Amino acid sequence: MVWDFAVGGVTDEVPRTMGPECENYMTNRRRFIEAVLFCILFLCVMRWAIKRLEPIQLPDAKDLNKPYSGMRIILLLIMTMIFGIEMGFKLANRSVIFVLNPCHIQTIVQIYILAAKPSKLTTTLFRVQMNNLNGPVLAFIFPEVECRTLPFEQATYWIQHAMLYIIPVYVLRSGLCQVEDFHDYNWSIIGVEFQLLYHFSVLNYFSVKTGINLNHMLCAAESDPFQGQNYRIAAVIHESILCPILNKLTVYMFAVPGSIQHSNRLSGNKTSLKTQKQEQPQQYEKLTSKMTDSSTLLDSAKLDLQQKQQKQQQHKPPTINNQLYLPNDGDDATMQLKHRNIPTAAATTTTATTPNDNSNSSSSNSNYPSSSHTPCDHHHHQSVLQQPETKDKEEEDDTDYVLEQDDGIEMVMSPVPATEEYRMPTTKID
Repeated sequence: MVWDFAVGGVTDEVPRTMGPECENYMTNRRRFIEAVLFCILFLCVMRWAIKRLEPIQLPDAKDLNKPYSGMRIILLLIMTMIFGIEMGFKLANRSVIFVLNPCHIQTIVQIYILAAKPSKLTTTLFRVQMNNLNGPVLAFIFPEVECRTLPFEQATYWIQHAMLYIIPVYVLRSGLCQVEDFHDYNWSIIGVEFQLLYHFSVLNYFSVKTGINLNHMLCAAESDPFQGQNYRIAAVIHESILCPILNKLTVYMFAVPGSIQHSNRLSGNKTSLKTQKQEQPQQYEKLTSKMTDSSTLLDSAKLDLQQKQQKQQQHKPPTINNQLYLPNDGDDATMQLKHRNIPTAAATTTTATTPNDNSNSSSSNSNYPSSSHTPCDHHHHQSVLQQPETKDKEEEDDTDYVLEQDDGIEMVMSPVPATEEYRMPTTKID
């Protein structure tokens, strides 16, 4: 038989190792349905947890290339030797099929972690196998050594399961591999689900195929408190609780600060909660201070506006009265426009007389037609501006003024008497 070296030495001398009792413990149909449903569930949960993982951080190059310590080499040699002895016993007893049990798989993984340099692969394997510490713990609580009849065979059982717990403690103490944050359970979920997936896929298949009770997948152990056809469902529940507890408890007792990769997301959430509680009174004070600041800013802005308006009023130039004052029809001061045709291009001059020389002015003006000044005619001629009355101007002597006109129109203006309130602005010609 081809598989004689693997299953030829397994007998039913030990209860519930193989045989009709185990095979008929539950139907194969139920085993198949449970395996399919649980495998789908485990894969979905693992996929969800993998998406939430944070990147693995590796130590510095100096730590990666540092030489192996003496303790590391000793543990590697002991574990390799124990596993070699176990393989020798399995080959001698023609029971190599039991190498598929989780404890032997975990032994191979730990040998690789001790032998290889730190990397993302070794860190991943170490974090996953940290959730399989239920194997060595339960092996000490519920030992199964009845089938070990060769010399030193039972001793290797105890040494191997003890080393399965000692090596993770050494890795945590030495910082060889980093574990996830204490409050991060994503790797715990992955490790537990991977272990259960291995049971319901690999071990379930080979148990049904060979009829050998590999890690109690065919029937429950005699010491199992959850007897009956639902024992596998109960095992899924209690092992999903036990494995993370053993993992976190071991990390809590033996890990050093350098062997823990602190989660930025979780630490950020914790610090944010703490800061929120601490900043609540500070935020209230800031809000009240902002309200007072805004009111003071408004007051200062109003004051600035008032000051600017006052400055503008102070520096505003004095207003000039541009009102035009025209003589009324009944006033003594009149403006007369006399037109005549001048045959030559030379400018004519007219002598303006004072009020005492009324006879001369009347004789000279009688030769030309006169026209009275109206308000509408003022827009075509020079306007009279308001001027304050002064003593100097009242005492000024009568003077002749000359106006030149190029367009042939002679303008004769009679000066305003000294007693009047307004006078016509004139230009004195020496």
